[in-house]
Amino acid sequence: MPAAWTAADGLLLALGLALVGALWAVEPGDRGPASLALVRAADGRTLELPLDRDARVEVSGPLGASLLEIRHGRVRFLDSPCPQKRCVRAGWLDRPGEAAACLPNGVTVEVVALGRRYDAINF
Repeated sequence: MPAAWTAADGLLLALGLALVGALWAVEPGDRGPASLALVRAADGRTLELPLDRDARVEVSGPLGASLLEIRHGRVRFLDSPCPQKRCVRAGWLDRPGEAAACLPNGVTVEVVALGRRYDAINF
């Protein structure tokens, strides 16, 4: 911290914080509420499942069928043939950008909004 702050230092700091806040506020991210669950299977198929209709969907993978449930605008892995069931323990997904995967079975699910900003996220 500097020994003595001047009025110019304070003004510069305030303007910088205001700029960061303004940029954060206008960053659009995903637009709107969650509307779809994108399900990708090991064989390359992609399913678009609307979140406004309750359903149970089986998705085949190398180990067998993964069971997904859609209810009240949310989606989750209800069951899967993988040994550790991390996908099932991920629980309900309901916000755009949330995802769960059953890697041993090659099945992933991602929640998206209609106005998606990003087409892929890498880890």
